[in-house]
Amino acid sequence: MAFGVPWAILFVTAAPAGLTAQPRLRVAALPRAQFQPPPAQPPPATPPPATPSQPPSTPAPPPGQPAPPGLMPPGPFVPQPGVPPQTLPPQKVVEVVVRGNEHVPTDQILAVVSTKPNDPLNDEKLRNDVQAILNLGEFADVVVRFEPLPDGVRVAFVVVENPIVASIDITGNTIIPTPVVLKALGVETDKVLNTVTMRNGLRAIEKLYQDKGYILARVADVSVSPEGVLRVALTEGRIETIKVDGLVKTHEYVVLRELGFKPGDVFNVNEVNASLRRLFQLQYFSDVKAQPGPGAQPDTVDVTISVTEQKTATVSFGAGFSNQTGIEGFVGLRDIDFGGNGQSVRIEYSSTALFGTSLAISFHEPYFEGSRTVLDTQLFNTTTIPTDYTLGLNSSFQYDLTQVGGYVSFTSPIGPITSVNYGFKAVTTTFGPPLIGTPPPGNFPFTPGQINALILGAAVDTRDDPVNPSTGDHLQLIGEFAFQVLGGSFSFQKYELDYAHFIPVTAADTLVGRVHLGYSATPLPIQEQLYLGGQAALRGYVTSRFRGDEMAFAQAEYRFPISELPLLHSFGGITGVVFVEAGDAEPTGSQLILKGDVGIGIQVKTAVGPFRLDYGVSPEGSQVWISTGAQF
Repeated sequence: MAFGVPWAILFVTAAPAGLTAQPRLRVAALPRAQFQPPPAQPPPATPPPATPSQPPSTPAPPPGQPAPPGLMPPGPFVPQPGVPPQTLPPQKVVEVVVRGNEHVPTDQILAVVSTKPNDPLNDEKLRNDVQAILNLGEFADVVVRFEPLPDGVRVAFVVVENPIVASIDITGNTIIPTPVVLKALGVETDKVLNTVTMRNGLRAIEKLYQDKGYILARVADVSVSPEGVLRVALTEGRIETIKVDGLVKTHEYVVLRELGFKPGDVFNVNEVNASLRRLFQLQYFSDVKAQPGPGAQPDTVDVTISVTEQKTATVSFGAGFSNQTGIEGFVGLRDIDFGGNGQSVRIEYSSTALFGTSLAISFHEPYFEGSRTVLDTQLFNTTTIPTDYTLGLNSSFQYDLTQVGGYVSFTSPIGPITSVNYGFKAVTTTFGPPLIGTPPPGNFPFTPGQINALILGAAVDTRDDPVNPSTGDHLQLIGEFAFQVLGGSFSFQKYELDYAHFIPVTAADTLVGRVHLGYSATPLPIQEQLYLGGQAALRGYVTSRFRGDEMAFAQAEYRFPISELPLLHSFGGITGVVFVEAGDAEPTGSQLILKGDVGIGIQVKTAVGPFRLDYGVSPEGSQVWISTGAQF
């Protein structure tokens, strides 16, 4: 029906975000008295009373022909002479028909109509029927007409079908492919447009975007052309500008390079949150927020990153006395945002009365040459007094170890969670007897000399936070390859694998499991061997209690906020730890026999990183360890 197309266009474009249809009952059928009843017939035995002249009635149709449709006027009810209004017979529905439908089956329409033949005429029922037909979604308009019949009325629902969808045109989508959008829309071509299906489909399209974090994407416009082309215009919500507020020391580019979005990108709340986490993990800021606001152009957003800087430079110093080293002192300087450029510089200097000085200088550049490759380098000159337990816990001895050298290392991402590591180290090692303590046996295999080695590795990291993770995994494989052709004194290959898995038990508690393996096919120089015991592994044993060319170690920790414990609710920022560990390190070809320990500890969050205090117990006694930095 040609007259239905303009109505369909008006209907579709009126409210594209939530297309609805209002029932349109075009008969003045609000009070029942407004329905014109058929004339009441007096009893045949009684002659009809005199009545005023009446207009001629409509002639009856020829036999076999239906009565022509007629729309009864909304005039008031006119009582019939001799019949009081309160005794009028009720209007009776004799027949229910549908007119105007060309493609939608009549049975489908009548299936939702509650008005049935032999029912009394009820205006509320008719309103519900009109709404039910419109709720099918295939009609732009529905009109009710009453056609008088000898024994009642015929109810005719005159419908205007929506247009046939010839094609569908999707515009404005750059994130989600058009076939995916069309599938979510669910509207079929070469069929009558179903606005209920379309409305649900438009919501499904917006949900597709929202589920992926594109929360500003919406359906901007929907229209149907006279040719039956359904046009759906989407706006995805693009970023117009990015501003940074609150910077004092840090340069703006240091913040901007950590953002995973830029002007012109579609706004994605997941990427914004990930960027905020990266900024917070830099430890330059005590607070980081993102504040989106309307852009100057339609369907755009301005994003303001608000930060609160915190101190990034620390100075540490101390002095003391040791039976092994005599009077000693140290001083350290560290700045993790050196010059506001996001670089890290660390200088540590210590001096002992017996063994002179030790110096280490470290530099960290997170964006080497403007790329996401990380540069780490260190120069050092250190003197230590290791204790060796090869001959047993009660037959330990000490020696003087001096190492001078450095390394340079590069870490490059090759994906969102994968990176590769490559570098070079050069270290010269000398040994000597201690000035105090038990000297080593005369035949102890010291291995002085130069080590020049290539370092190659790879890592996969899915942790939610590298400093304080609660979920995800971290897998790292490192290989060290020393060759005499590089100018060194030794040739060997050493491999280490480290895997940690983090399981969130509650919103604040985390269960952590870790495995560390090491292997070398040939004997390693003593300064390159694999060690267990101390604050990093097997905390119930003394430092370097076990060493060798092969090593296996496993540990599990349960981490929880101290504030969860009774009477300790005010101790925020402190994490309690319960741990169990097992491991061993032995020379090549020896059997590994795991040694275990258990313990407890606390970790305090500070501006310069975690501070840890651990207490471990093993069959050989107990140990207390104080350390900084994350355990793993």
